[in-house]
Amino acid sequence: MPDARLLLAVAMVIVTWGGWVYFTVGKVRYRMPLALSFVLIGFFLWVAENISTLLGAWRYPHQINAWAMVHPSKFGAWALLVTVSFVLVAVWKHPRQVGAVADHSGGDPGDDATAARSDEPSEAARP
Repeated sequence: MPDARLLLAVAMVIVTWGGWVYFTVGKVRYRMPLALSFVLIGFFLWVAENISTLLGAWRYPHQINAWAMVHPSKFGAWALLVTVSFVLVAVWKHPRQVGAVADHSGGDPGDDATAARSDEPSEAARP
């Protein structure tokens, strides 16, 4: 079976283009592109995997005789896994809102579909 991770990664960036993650540090509110958040999570998971294998939590076959860095391709695999997990949880947790965004072309300002498309998070998403 061919390796489709690169194609999936490109598709992930295209699909999440324009999506933002909002977060607060102290009292300051920031935003970050959604695709970048997936890449950063994948990177830090890959770093944690390298630290764990270095400390002997487990070993991969290429690390039996001596420790070696986990292959960088695992970084992309982690990023894709986080992306798929995020999407599955979002669809499971808010199925009506996801369907409403796809099927609804307008609406009241207080409508869930309109709020989901706005650049700012809804009132419920604010801390």
